[in-house]
Amino acid sequence: MSRLVRAAVVAVSAAAVVVAAPGADAGQGGLKTVATGLNNPRHLTVHDGKVYVAEAGAGGTGKCVEGPEGPACFGLSGSVAQLDGHGGVRRILTGLPSAAAPGGAAVAGPTDVAFVHGVPALLAGDVLIDPATGANPFGPAGRLLGKLSFAFGPHVVPGPDFAAFEAKNNPDHGAGAGPDTPVIDSNPFGMTRYRDGFAVADAAGNDLLYVDGRGRISVLAVFPPKLVAAPPTLGLPPGTRIPVQSVPTSVVVGPDGALYVSELSSIAVGAARVWRVVPGQQPKIHADGFTALTDLAFDRKGRLLALTFARDGIAAPPSPGVLTRVEKNGSRTVLASAGLAAATGLAVRGDEVFVGTNGTSQGTGSVVRLVPRG
Repeated sequence: MSRLVRAAVVAVSAAAVVVAAPGADAGQGGLKTVATGLNNPRHLTVHDGKVYVAEAGAGGTGKCVEGPEGPACFGLSGSVAQLDGHGGVRRILTGLPSAAAPGGAAVAGPTDVAFVHGVPALLAGDVLIDPATGANPFGPAGRLLGKLSFAFGPHVVPGPDFAAFEAKNNPDHGAGAGPDTPVIDSNPFGMTRYRDGFAVADAAGNDLLYVDGRGRISVLAVFPPKLVAAPPTLGLPPGTRIPVQSVPTSVVVGPDGALYVSELSSIAVGAARVWRVVPGQQPKIHADGFTALTDLAFDRKGRLLALTFARDGIAAPPSPGVLTRVEKNGSRTVLASAGLAAATGLAVRGDEVFVGTNGTSQGTGSVVRLVPRG
């Protein structure tokens, strides 16, 4: 089973999506659309009261290579957008690298953004890394892919290289990899400010990495594969169990100071876990039984919010995502589902929750807002 988050993108990229007009009701549960016209939106960030979106872009007409999900063509269509809350989108960073299949599917590009003293820090995914060096196939034009970079005005300076770290160390040793899965692979997908640096979830590496204030990378945790019942869509005999890799997709700091990590867990329904990580200790499962998690957040009362990409998993026909709140007693409340097509990003601002939807769509990605009760 492929451990790339891009597999989820392929599974739903052909699905029709309906985008509500800004301010219109976007489905049951009180969703309001606050932004449209986004290109493959990934994670959301709140900074100084503003909501920002990392857009993976739509590839381009540059060099094309054959990837595990088909051709990936390079362009500079990635960006970071700032939302004004009234339907307006202002892109504060443009011309960022993006590699995608024709039509903008299966995109590798900007995946997350954070701020350090007002300076945007950009995380970008990767594709087809060289197992010996970690280099991607696009040469100097793709120098930001697979790295944590910093934007000083229009100038974006590449920093720590997660693909090179993976090529040198391979922390998970390819555990759970199938015949179509590279043993050495990297696709940094989510990050959070932590201590004097960043915690970074590498989806293809199945690990949580730490970048310190000097740019040095180290391993905080490695997430093991899990045996699950094969979904019927694979056509395997009933009762067949298959390994699925973790595919960590996001990381947040909890109210207790620990790190919480979501996982996609490939195509299996109910196989996704939320891990609690304390550096120097073995990671522990905090919550289990989710499906295809793409992001986490904590609300203002310290309750965990978990975002599911698609309710029925990525191997089934397209289904809506799910936003779930884990109550402090461990019970779960579904806050929204209808209207959350291809849900990819999550952020909290006070009582407001923002969700990136249509997250595998070129030009029709959106962000919706809700104010949950309770």
